[in-house]
Amino acid sequence: MMARSTAAPVIALMAMLAAPVRAQETSVALLGNWQGTYICAQGKTGLTLTIDRQDGSTFSGVFQFYPLRENITVPEGCFTVSGRIRSGGTLDVAGSKWIKRPAGYIIVDLHGRVGQGGTNMAGTVATPGYGRLCSRFELTLTTAEPAPDGACRVEAPAVSSIPRSGEISLATAP
Repeated sequence: MMARSTAAPVIALMAMLAAPVRAQETSVALLGNWQGTYICAQGKTGLTLTIDRQDGSTFSGVFQFYPLRENITVPEGCFTVSGRIRSGGTLDVAGSKWIKRPAGYIIVDLHGRVGQGGTNMAGTVATPGYGRLCSRFELTLTTAEPAPDGACRVEAPAVSSIPRSGEISLATAP
């Protein structure tokens, strides 16, 4: 009988503990241009992740890649992305639709964490269905404009408020 009398306070305590986590999920502002690099089969590659829209913990934008001085053979390309930031700054970015696709390139996903202070992020680059073609990415929030390719400078699609089965989805832009 004592177990029943403690169940209600335990449930209430669990609900109180969950509230700050939900608030933390939406407190990280990701809007802007995140610039840095990632490493895949083509070598070290320039990356600008532009987050155009954020609705609470979900966001959308454009993943743009380009050559660096140390790897000038990389072509320019870009695709739309959508993502979700979770408690503790963990984030998942899912590639969606090509805007400009160089021959032989695939869409990649990012799984990482936003650093303390909210001005950097780092993690792993995933190639679903293709094995381990990539390794890491590192980005810093910047006030600079995205890399030069104008074809990649499009407004991101609207963020869907109802992701499918725990995944991230895009709604059509108005």
